[in-house]
Amino acid sequence: MRCNADRLIQALVAAQLKVQHAPDTTKAQQVWDKSQTHVVTLSRNYGSLGREVAQLLADTLEVRCCDRYILQEVARRADVDEEFVKVLDEHISRVDEHWWKTLINKDTFSYEDYYKYLVKTVFSISFNGGVIVGRGANLILGPERAFRVRIVGTPLICAERAAERENISLEDAMHKVHDVDLERAEYIRKLYETDIDDPLSYDLVLNSDRYDRIQLVELILEAMQSAGYKLKDDVFDSLKKLA
Repeated sequence: MRCNADRLIQALVAAQLKVQHAPDTTKAQQVWDKSQTHVVTLSRNYGSLGREVAQLLADTLEVRCCDRYILQEVARRADVDEEFVKVLDEHISRVDEHWWKTLINKDTFSYEDYYKYLVKTVFSISFNGGVIVGRGANLILGPERAFRVRIVGTPLICAERAAERENISLEDAMHKVHDVDLERAEYIRKLYETDIDDPLSYDLVLNSDRYDRIQLVELILEAMQSAGYKLKDDVFDSLKKLA
């Protein structure tokens, strides 16, 4: 089901750089300059504070937090209903050849089309900076075009957070944590043929059992600085004000 990601990405990079009308290689490379553009991809376990961290990090860096926006853009670019993209996005493990053919005309919108629009959407976001949540954006952009973060947590602690946030029983929350994490892992496996927990796919992996959302953002910012990203001098003061 997966198309050739490497070839597609290289073609899209070339197309995007051409759109920028860069007259020389030096200017083209500036599109990805760490001192100019802050792009963070954030993969997370369900209930690990990932959503909260993504928004706070985006606010601190003064960039857009992109989650549902990705679905909206994929749907807009593909000219299909957003609800259809949402179903595919959340339940990709249920997608097989028979289900896909009965749902939509593959002659007009194929599975490869979905992936193409996803890649183009992620690239479009990256040119302006942003915190991109999930969808394997870390695998699309790679280490040269984004700072890649994964936030994890033990199932029990993640379930306790989910139960409190959603006002459900701990037992129901445990089931939800298991199901959502399984679905996300299957999404990455089907689209990119890799393990969502492979540490080599990330620049930083944090265990949220030990930290609150403010501490997690602080650790991400410190790691970004160590990796060569130029942040504002008052970035940590800004974080405290926002928190």
